[in-house]
Amino acid sequence: MPTIPPLPQTSLVFDAGNHLITRLHAGEDRTLIHLAQVPAITRESVLAMEDERFYQHRGVDLKATLRAAYWNARSGRVVQGGSTITEQLVKNTITGDDRTLDRKIREAALALQLEKEYSKDQILEMYLNTVYFGQGAYGIQAAAKTYFSVPASRLDLNRSATLAGLIRSPSSYDPLFYPDVARTRRNEVLGQLYRLGTIDEQTYLSTVTADLELDPAEQEHTRYPAPYFVDYVKRWFLSNPAFGATPQERYDLLFKGGLRIHTTVDLGLQRDAERAISSILTEKRDPYAAMTVIDPRTGEIRAMVGGRDFFSRSDPFAKLNLATGGVTGRQAGSTFKPFALVTALQQGISPLTVFPAPAHLDIPLPHGYVDPSWSVTNYGGESFGTQTLEQATINSVNTVYAQLIMKVGPANVVRTAHAMGLTSTLRPYPSAVLGTNEVNTVEMASAYGTLATLGRHAPPVAVTEITDASGHVIYQADTRPRDVIDPQIAWTTDQIMEKVVQYGTARAANIGRPAAGKTGTAQDYTNAWFVGFVPQLTAAVWVGFPQRSDISMVYPRVRIPQVTGGSWPAQIWRTFMVNATKDLPVVNFPRPPETGSVGVAIDIGRGCLPNEWTLPKDIGVVQYPQGSQPTEVCTEPSGPQDVTVPDVVGMSKEDAEASLTDWGLSPTMKLIPEADVPPGQVVGQDPGGGTVLLQGSAVTISVSAPVSDVLMVTVPTVTGLDVDAATMLLRAIGLIPMIVDQWQCDPPASCGAQKDRVWFQDRPGGSQLATGSTVVIRVNRDEASPPPPPTPSPSPSPTPSASPSGP
Repeated sequence: MPTIPPLPQTSLVFDAGNHLITRLHAGEDRTLIHLAQVPAITRESVLAMEDERFYQHRGVDLKATLRAAYWNARSGRVVQGGSTITEQLVKNTITGDDRTLDRKIREAALALQLEKEYSKDQILEMYLNTVYFGQGAYGIQAAAKTYFSVPASRLDLNRSATLAGLIRSPSSYDPLFYPDVARTRRNEVLGQLYRLGTIDEQTYLSTVTADLELDPAEQEHTRYPAPYFVDYVKRWFLSNPAFGATPQERYDLLFKGGLRIHTTVDLGLQRDAERAISSILTEKRDPYAAMTVIDPRTGEIRAMVGGRDFFSRSDPFAKLNLATGGVTGRQAGSTFKPFALVTALQQGISPLTVFPAPAHLDIPLPHGYVDPSWSVTNYGGESFGTQTLEQATINSVNTVYAQLIMKVGPANVVRTAHAMGLTSTLRPYPSAVLGTNEVNTVEMASAYGTLATLGRHAPPVAVTEITDASGHVIYQADTRPRDVIDPQIAWTTDQIMEKVVQYGTARAANIGRPAAGKTGTAQDYTNAWFVGFVPQLTAAVWVGFPQRSDISMVYPRVRIPQVTGGSWPAQIWRTFMVNATKDLPVVNFPRPPETGSVGVAIDIGRGCLPNEWTLPKDIGVVQYPQGSQPTEVCTEPSGPQDVTVPDVVGMSKEDAEASLTDWGLSPTMKLIPEADVPPGQVVGQDPGGGTVLLQGSAVTISVSAPVSDVLMVTVPTVTGLDVDAATMLLRAIGLIPMIVDQWQCDPPASCGAQKDRVWFQDRPGGSQLATGSTVVIRVNRDEASPPPPPTPSPSPSPTPSASPSGP
């Protein structure tokens, strides 16, 4: 007994708040027309693909059937159809699509009868009015309006070939969903027309390279919110084998299955994203922008903007979803650098490691590369002298990151990027660190989300649940994140990327609360990015021209000098985030527990443990994952270094002493009564700033004190005294002796020098000094410390002008 198949049912799409976004319509769209209204080239295109012997056979084409059976058997799949147009008309109107031998026999018999009752033109007219072209369009008139917004009478060769190619499998060749596949199919139709002699070679060659020239019909009832997000959901569904083994099965389920699709989009955030872009890119000649917003804790996509107006009939790029990269994706620029930074931290490289940062660098490449070296230039040709890895991230220094990727390995950086969430194919070239690989906003927002969650990654999720027409759940999303990088490394990266926003290249993105991110500008200003995050939201913004990926965004093509990641993309991100976070609590990036990590004091310029000659300023404590910390002591410097005395005049006493100590010098102090200078401020130093001294040398600072607070004493003469007696005498009146071990002459006997006797003092006996001041004395004995500057005459010397004494 024959059964009535279930009627098609409309599927519904809901937002995260369970509000209806749109219906995926499953009804038929059909308009009947006469064969005379169909252009000859349209009829010939359909016949060429579906039944080239239509006017020769009598309803059944045994030759075509045998040929199709041969090629299908040879290829192992259906590559040719054997049914005539008459048989297809019978199937479409009488027998249905039941794939049985009985149906095929009945279909052939009815086709033979039909040919006796109707003329060929009548059969072709009925066929063209009933055949399905996809998108709910039944018949050639509906198809012409659906895909090209024109009546069938205005179909040309290009359009006709496109539509003729759809008949075999409308879902597989749908040009709105699969333009590249549809273009290939159209060219097959053109090739068949050329082989049959319907078109000449010149016409074939000129048409085969043409665009599809799609212009989908717009109807008022089809406009709905978040259209690029809905487009993303449709494509995700149609490419997912979980919803059907074949494209046709998935297509039928989506558009006819009565599904209830519950998505992650927040229509409030969606409006914020759209308004942020339109408020910055205000003119028609401005480039386009795309944005994806993700909750990094679950991977749920909260907003997506893929272009200007998905429903526009005048914009040729209206249906191109730029949020997913358009066709090929776009170069990431310096937004790729954080993946190299994470890789470096994983390998134990400190963010305080110092690199040369010249304006230009030629880096030798190992064997196996086409070029012997790699030429790298900083943005704007700027030289930075030397930079720590942290500073190079904040300032986005290309020459430092070029050195870094060669140190850690391009393949390791690509491996990190994939682990953090990038899904595009990435080429492990050195230039990858400068963003030469193509990516899209969805995967970039997802990957940066791994940093926002301290190393946990949840893949992007657009749909949380799908139920069928009976209410049964057929899909449930898994939003559980997994650990992909060490939390300490993620936190360290976050701290650096916060500074990028606070005072680095992304200052325009500062929203006055904890936020981190990175700018990116592709070569020649062709693509500009900003990807940033707070702990609760991650957003990736891309700005560029959709026509091609090599169009520079420079004046006068744009209305500002040039578009960089720190300009329009950062401004769009800030405008969005200010609104998106207004109801979110202000949250810092929490520092993870120290378990599993160890803090080690290292020579930050060399990455090894400091030795006795490492300057204090070059020593810093760095957190490392347990087991990755450095263990070897630096072999350099191998002795005391020449250092340049810093200028500390004007500093506080404490800051001056700290600065001198950082440079490996020994600060000593004397008080100077000064009525017009705040107490505790350095008013002089000896030697002065800029002097080159040997590490360990003494520098005397003169520190102001109120006149009433300074007790002045008379300096005793201690030359000729034993060192112990001299120091005791100086300390007794409140002066601080500084002993320098140095013989008065060599050999000592040549001048009668007596061991342990003071032979020089830098403050002559009888002069006035404030208590707490230092008096340098030189003693005849072997050196126990680095030698001081050249020895002056043993006779009393005047006070140096750089260290003024009291009255």
